Amino acid sequence: MLNAEQLQQLYSRANEKTLATWSVNPGCGRVREAAYYDPYKLAITSGIQPALSDPLHGLLHELHQLAVTDTKADVMPFTGLHFTFLAITMPLYHSEDIATVDPELFAIFAQQAKDLPVTISNLRLVALPNQLLIAGTPDEAGQAAKEAFAGALVKTPWREKLRERHGDIPLPPPFWHSTLLRYQAEFLPTRFRDYFKTRQTHHFGDVSAPVQLAFTNYNWTKVYGC
Repeated sequence: MLNAEQLQQLYSRANEKTLATWSVNPGCGRVREAAYYDPYKLAITSGIQPALSDPLHGLLHELHQLAVTDTKADVMPFTGLHFTFLAITMPLYHSEDIATVDPELFAIFAQQAKDLPVTISNLRLVALPNQLLIAGTPDEAGQAAKEAFAGALVKTPWREKLRERHGDIPLPPPFWHSTLLRYQAEFLPTRFRDYFKTRQTHHFGDVSAPVQLAFTNYNWTKVYGC
């Protein structure tokens, strides 16, 4: 389990790697033909839905302004703010499938994390080659619960869904984040790169909310609690 300093260093290394990638790839590269995620189906995931603070509202407003005429830019809607706790499946489901889910999942979540208040602090921008994230440092209780929830799930058949979602990376994934911008190409265009560069050292406050298990679409504008 990473401590606060180690997690912030991880974010900084991700930013440094992306800046190096951008420096040798000045253009957007190949346009992605497929969407990042199915826009209509639902995934089983867990996370928090905090109130949209003034700093985050301002951040989203500026990104929406930069994206207004660009159909390849997918910016998080103002109603979709969330921070992932642990994503469990790819988008595979419809709302009527909730009733068919193995109740063991609900039992494990109830034991490990249900309604746990989580605070994520020191929010900052993190850049990937074609995405912008907002990420921060969780409180110790949230970090421990995430570790326990992932550890319990990998001992059940749900580990296969987790592998489909995350590949072979160690679980749980270390980032505590929300994806603010996805771009349908290999790399972000110059205006988004410049925006990140001018704000990469800014801090955007803290967020707090209870953890929930839900069926959601990819950007959490449709959420079915369970």
